[in-house]
Amino acid sequence: MLFTIGYSGFYKIEDFIKLLKNNNINLLVDIRTFPYSKTFPQYDEKTLKQTLNRYNIDHLFLGEYLGGLKVKTLVKNGVSSAEDLLEDKDFKEGMRTLYKLTRKNSVCIMCAEKEPFNCHRLYVSYLFSKRTQEEVINIFPDKVENLKQTINRFKKENNLDKINIDDEKLISERFKLLYKIQNKREERFPEKLENLKLF
Repeated sequence: MLFTIGYSGFYKIEDFIKLLKNNNINLLVDIRTFPYSKTFPQYDEKTLKQTLNRYNIDHLFLGEYLGGLKVKTLVKNGVSSAEDLLEDKDFKEGMRTLYKLTRKNSVCIMCAEKEPFNCHRLYVSYLFSKRTQEEVINIFPDKVENLKQTINRFKKENNLDKINIDDEKLISERFKLLYKIQNKREERFPEKLENLKLF
């Protein structure tokens, strides 16, 4: 099983931690490209690690393998399905690592966006579910949904539930829209790279 969460739904980090604990998460895997936030400094890597440590939750950064900027670049370069992402050796290694971690831990991947359909973690979690046949659970401030429930809710909210559209096709089209047409916000490098510890 794999959990996912977006921290922008939780200004109070205590509420974020509470839901991790309620779902028995013991490892939070950060898949942001850069592990910091100007808007939510409580989720900067150093601060987040310290907070998680107090609650006996481990933290691992995998943004160099599974980050949004990597996914965006791959999509802009022609990736048209979740499966195609595995042609990138770093992304594939990140997915392998994620799978190995779930064999021994209760893992939740984290990025910024509250809604998975606005976040590259949807690609990551969909591919994880497809390849491993493991269940994916999305954590929200007021509910949890399995991946299929999240996809069906999105279809209903966008009047797509009456259309016979394949889930992977829907997800792929969503990412084309986000990254090619709407030009989803790019994460930017900090001015001083030496202040950012990626490894």
